[in-house]
Amino acid sequence: MDALDRYLPAPDLPAVPLVRALRDGVPGLLREPVPDAALRAGLGVDALLESDATIPLSPLVALLLNAEALRVDPRTVAGPFLAPFSRLAFGRKADVFELLEGADPDLVELLDARLPEPLKRTASGLLRFLGGALLELAALGGYSEWAVFDPASRRLRDRPVGWRISGYTPAAEGRPEFRGYYQGRTEVTG
Repeated sequence: MDALDRYLPAPDLPAVPLVRALRDGVPGLLREPVPDAALRAGLGVDALLESDATIPLSPLVALLLNAEALRVDPRTVAGPFLAPFSRLAFGRKADVFELLEGADPDLVELLDARLPEPLKRTASGLLRFLGGALLELAALGGYSEWAVFDPASRRLRDRPVGWRISGYTPAAEGRPEFRGYYQGRTEVTG
């Protein structure tokens, strides 16, 4: 969420039409009917439509994931987790990403019809980019130092999971020649 929201808050001009397109159009794309109240709650559209300035990108992405999750399996409108995407089994989540990265023609048509200029006819490219970016951001979050970095001290609180999984040892920790000055030097001359 943090990476998406810091990357690009969406101005309400393109965001609100997208939210409305998903709210109004997703029921027609589903294979099975879903009660309107359950669909609105599952998609979480009401809070997004109340914005009058910018909408963080993460709720828009969650809306897209939840809309496609409902298309993959309409039964995800209810269940033990908060949102339809989170209720899918991992294999079905892969189906959602396949729809996003494959530029699902039904979704593209729905979004392109509602996007303002100059964004019309860009939905397929945006969806492909988003599908890949979400997977890349998840990998980056899992393998980076972000989860154990303390911004106040500018130090790591623990060894990052990605370092453990990959067997990475930072040069300063693992190689004596990189501790302090290289080869016993005490100053740098130019």
